[in-house]
Amino acid sequence: MLRSYMRYWPAVGGVIFAVVALLVGTFGDMLAPTQRLMSVFFMLLLLHEFEEYVLPGGFPAAMNIGLMGEKKDFGKYPLNELSAFIVNVVLAYPLYICGIIFHEALWLGIFIAYFTMLQVVVHCIVINRKLHTWYSPGCASALVAMVPFGIYYLCYIAEHFDFPIYYWWAPLVVFPFVGVAMILSPVLIFKNRDTSYGFADYEATAFSIKNGVARLRR
Repeated sequence: MLRSYMRYWPAVGGVIFAVVALLVGTFGDMLAPTQRLMSVFFMLLLLHEFEEYVLPGGFPAAMNIGLMGEKKDFGKYPLNELSAFIVNVVLAYPLYICGIIFHEALWLGIFIAYFTMLQVVVHCIVINRKLHTWYSPGCASALVAMVPFGIYYLCYIAEHFDFPIYYWWAPLVVFPFVGVAMILSPVLIFKNRDTSYGFADYEATAFSIKNGVARLRR
């Protein structure tokens, strides 16, 4: 059962997105404003992951090629199904859920806002430049939803709360360390060219991924 969940967690995340949206839409008045905002951040994470891995999908190969420079086993190396599950579910879900539970910890909310908005750098700039593409899976949700909402959240708390000035810059200081621990480390720890946790074949063909490989091999 766990193995099946590891294969289909992005689709399950789409269902969770719908449930959270229904709950927030129905019972949102019972939540504090910051708690509602942090719930939306979690929904944006689920939406972003759904775009990456389900519709249109293709992010695993885009990352392995565009970020990691892999030219051969880009459907399973270095990012594979296991490490993707650990990064996106085991580590990312608790971070965003803690943001909902501890919504009054504005420093945590600011960190999550930064973490969310910076997805646009990876998806819309770095990978696209590497692959010479106009789109990579995850770019649309990052550009259209994550960045605007992150800006809204930061403006909201700046207007309604007083907090120390270091709340703005301290999350940026720790961000590289958290990024390495949450994203890069699992990928490197579980990388294996002979892994049985390879992605579905379509993940290696979406949105000019093959063309990107061809360019890298020239």
